[in-house]
Amino acid sequence: MWPLPPQRLHLRRPELVPRHGSRTQGNVPKGDPRSPIRKSRRKGVEEFKVNGQYVNTPVVDGREGVVGIPFFDSYVEKAALDFLDDAAKGGTPFYINVNFMKVHQPNMPAPEFEHKSLSKTKYADSVVELDARIGRIMDKLRSLGLEQNTLVFYTTDNGAWQDVYPDAGYTPFRGTKGTVREGGNRVPAMAVWPGKIKPGTKNHDIVGGLDLMATFASVAGLKLPEKDREGQPMTFDSHDMSPVLLGTGKSERKSWFYFTEDELTPGAVRVGNYKAVFNLRGDDGAATGGLTVDSNLGWKGSSKYVATVPQVFDLWQDPQERYDIFMNNYTERTWTMVTMSEAVKALMKTYAQFPPRKLQSEVYTGPVTISQYERLQSVRERLANEGISLPLPTGQ
Repeated sequence: MWPLPPQRLHLRRPELVPRHGSRTQGNVPKGDPRSPIRKSRRKGVEEFKVNGQYVNTPVVDGREGVVGIPFFDSYVEKAALDFLDDAAKGGTPFYINVNFMKVHQPNMPAPEFEHKSLSKTKYADSVVELDARIGRIMDKLRSLGLEQNTLVFYTTDNGAWQDVYPDAGYTPFRGTKGTVREGGNRVPAMAVWPGKIKPGTKNHDIVGGLDLMATFASVAGLKLPEKDREGQPMTFDSHDMSPVLLGTGKSERKSWFYFTEDELTPGAVRVGNYKAVFNLRGDDGAATGGLTVDSNLGWKGSSKYVATVPQVFDLWQDPQERYDIFMNNYTERTWTMVTMSEAVKALMKTYAQFPPRKLQSEVYTGPVTISQYERLQSVRERLANEGISLPLPTGQ
């Protein structure tokens, strides 16, 4: 949510309501008077740990207690509502990022939401809970008179995690989380800004979650930094999509690149309505017994690449990626690879000016072979002569 003053914004530091699986402190320093948990502590609620138990004991014998997943989102909701109450009194611009635990696996609905969905499953019940809590936050905005001057954006971080079904979302698209298929990448997104965004507007331009940073900076009248904390040049793969939201222009994006964990060359590329797929992780979307998605066909599955040419799909005509039209009698599309190759070439050139950062987390990237070790050992020896030490690979 981003309340906007009539003139140029001078933002306070962004403040986060806690992410799932973390202590409820957000990204403001512990002890900061604006911290949601410090405010809660003044009202008798201590910091607590979160786990999968059906317990709601934030304080035990005056010490940090445990709150189970079913109850955690009630604290997230309360922190968000308290924050908005304080923001309305302060009268200054603010940014709040509300991260509910729902509907991330494992889904354990709060007791009052059990069996409230039509299917009466834990996942569907959790969707009902999420909807109710977001509704209360929207009601709070309206009651405080903040609605007209606030941009609210709802989305999620990846496509349906179908390999943990039934504790997972559902998608009409091919593939699942961790693949370069549309089912692993397309997510819902809704934006509300009364008086600015026309109700009922739909758009089919290419935009993504990466574009939220540039968009929020734009509506706030801010410029994204061009150097990192060490003074080195950096760039953000983010484009301002406010013209798309406001109906004043088109998306700056003409292409989109799909990556799995450690790919530098994209596993799939989209330019306009055409998409080329190189990485067939998930056995090319094949189903296993019972028409389910096997746990090793999604984000845990091995990367498998095409031998010579990619699969090509027209996403406007075939959004489920069923019909490869790269080369057949009626819809030959070999010419699409010219534009795809140019897009990838432009991407690869950026790595020279902006080298890739290290992986965000430890993942298995394949075995270390003897030939790889020998090449690395040769490089290490040459660097050692120049006083540079290079560690050996771990295979992790």
